[in-house]
Amino acid sequence: MRTISAFFAILALATISLTIAIFRTFDVYLAAACAFAADLYVYGLQKRSTITRKFAPRSSLPTLLFLIVFAPLAVAIVLDFFGRLGPPIEALSRVFVIVGFAITFFFASFAVPLAIKHKGLEEKIRGNPKYRPLVSILVPAYNEEAVISRTLESLVNLKYEKKEILVIDDGSTDKTALIASSYKQHGVKILRKVNGGKASALNYGLVFAKGEIVITVDADTMVTRGAVDEVVKIMSSPEIVAVSGNIRVLNNKSFLTRLQELEYLVNINIVRRALDLFGAVMVVPGAFGAFKKYAIENTGNYDKDTLTEDFDLTIKVLKAYGAVGASSTATAFTEVPATTKALYKQRLRWTMGIYQVMFKHRDAFSNARYGYLQKIVFPLLLLSFIMPFAGFVALAAGIVLILSGGLKIFLEMIAIFFLVQLFVVLLSISLDRKDYSLAWYTPFFVIGYKQYLDLITIISIIRVDLLGSRKSWSRTERVGGPIPIKVEKLRRK
Repeated sequence: MRTISAFFAILALATISLTIAIFRTFDVYLAAACAFAADLYVYGLQKRSTITRKFAPRSSLPTLLFLIVFAPLAVAIVLDFFGRLGPPIEALSRVFVIVGFAITFFFASFAVPLAIKHKGLEEKIRGNPKYRPLVSILVPAYNEEAVISRTLESLVNLKYEKKEILVIDDGSTDKTALIASSYKQHGVKILRKVNGGKASALNYGLVFAKGEIVITVDADTMVTRGAVDEVVKIMSSPEIVAVSGNIRVLNNKSFLTRLQELEYLVNINIVRRALDLFGAVMVVPGAFGAFKKYAIENTGNYDKDTLTEDFDLTIKVLKAYGAVGASSTATAFTEVPATTKALYKQRLRWTMGIYQVMFKHRDAFSNARYGYLQKIVFPLLLLSFIMPFAGFVALAAGIVLILSGGLKIFLEMIAIFFLVQLFVVLLSISLDRKDYSLAWYTPFFVIGYKQYLDLITIISIIRVDLLGSRKSWSRTERVGGPIPIKVEKLRRK
């Protein structure tokens, strides 16, 4: 673990403390106290866990949600009863601001120390060198003629030799099957079926998969040469039944795709590292993720009743086995939306799917048998749905503050939160040894990009709740083209 990572972590936490010291108001103090209590609660749980061992708490109380949402809400209601929060509109806005600050402080702080700890533990994982099972790689494809070739190039050149590659052509109307067939000489098998959606394609591939480990790879994803070896190393632990790969952005040439690259980096290197310590990584992405085959079969394969079949399967596996890990070294590159319209469609599907899965598995909120899924994962997901509403209320409160002559205070708040995010970004980059030039995008990440994603979240909730909207297997418009030089170099390592 490099000293620079610890340095950025300290700066991030110190800046949060500076926020509390500068804005010496009751609202900030209450929010900070609740967030700090929630931090201590999570750290207490983590002390009972290791990177590969499940610990199932006995209590079914939603402690994390109580500390972050219900406690500040209860205090605010009591204060409002005694007339301490001002007129009704002001009181309501202050309640949202308090809860919003509590969620913000918690998300900005809880994962930072855990990410540092994870980095140190990760470097000590050696795995069982004798564990070399057959790996089945499933590539579901629907009209992917622009990208399928480079994906298969990366797969046939994997260092891991004990593998089979199955391309499931889900009723494509272009040249996907023809291009994939040209790789038969390299052992690639082509399975063709009528169009039925991604979940259907994956389930069809599972019928023919012979491997002990099943890896899914999207048809626009390029897997680095040693990635499967890294996955197998982690899965050599009998308790780990699924592993999330490290997804990076392939087409990172535009302003929008660089922002997405930054988002991926922060989520993977901070939040996901923290969850990996509990064996409770919340999603094994379809772009590049691995499951032990028996875990998929014993939980009913991929379901078609949500928009995010990968997230749904991960939750089912967490409920049944409770040990889903992640790898920061098993890297794959995937295309991300290159336009705001494409990004909107993708995130709308993702967020609606997450919401559907949470409702489908809502028993995980109260059943302690599900361990960290009940104690940490589902509370975090619910908080992520509350945060956009609190964020827009806080933004409205900021506008009111400006109109009432508080421009200086508002700018100070923005500057402080920008610094916190900047240090978190720098920590993420240092943990992944990536290009620090990504940090220049932090201001746009904080102001603009985040609000755009928050708006999509709110729209998603409205569409699922009020309209019952569903979408079929959607796909990002593929850019295609030759293999980027930086990925080609990684493949040859």
